[in-house]
Amino acid sequence: MYAYFIDDWVYEKHHRTLDKLDLLLTQQGVSGRKIRLSRLSDMNASIRDCIGSGIKTLVAVGNDVTASRLLNHAQSLKQKDAFSFAFCVVPIGEPNEVARLFGIQSLPDAASALSACQTRLFDLGLLNQRHYFVTAAIFPKKSALRFRSYSVSSLHQDHHLSVCNGDIYRTKETAASKKFVPDDGVLEAVIAYRPSVSFWSRVRGRQASGEYQPESFFPIKKITVRGASKTISIFADTEKQLSSPIDVEVVARELEAVVRSKRAA
Repeated sequence: MYAYFIDDWVYEKHHRTLDKLDLLLTQQGVSGRKIRLSRLSDMNASIRDCIGSGIKTLVAVGNDVTASRLLNHAQSLKQKDAFSFAFCVVPIGEPNEVARLFGIQSLPDAASALSACQTRLFDLGLLNQRHYFVTAAIFPKKSALRFRSYSVSSLHQDHHLSVCNGDIYRTKETAASKKFVPDDGVLEAVIAYRPSVSFWSRVRGRQASGEYQPESFFPIKKITVRGASKTISIFADTEKQLSSPIDVEVVARELEAVVRSKRAA
């Protein structure tokens, strides 16, 4: 049995999608308990109640913000109460990079994955020993990766730093894709830039791609990132405000996630 944590905005804006999800789950013979998440919801109490009643799989229904919220609450309680759980995401709305990392890109994918209940262990990233992330933590310009005796940043004007567990840069057609392995016990610190377009190229009608391209990779288990200001905005599955410097570390094979099996692809 599963517990579906459904974000409030999903009920308000995607009720037809929820009806479709109910039908798909019924066809797959999957049942579960629904919990509506509002601003006033006591998520910790809901998670404890689910675990206490024997539910072992927590499902975020929504986008990456929903997934991050549920995961961080569940992981924090796991450290206190010493229970185990499996995690899944039903993707509704965008962005949904967490669900994609689990091989789930649609409602039918999610229903099939929950029906098969095939799981895989994933690494997690941890910021300042408090905030977990699944895909990547992206830092703003003028941030620097701090190693023992030196710091590294980009010379490109339009750049950012990230510490990645998944391939957020869509490097599937290049050798760089082999660097992003979400269960190898290592994160990838990445310096990425957005290529600029010269004046004459713009005259000829060429536009910037808008996509950031990785230029340097540093496999790490723990690293410190220093921002240009005391408090910086980080995108780690969802936006977070954290105090600089920020310690980033990997928690190896910490998350058991329900994934879409290759046989169902």
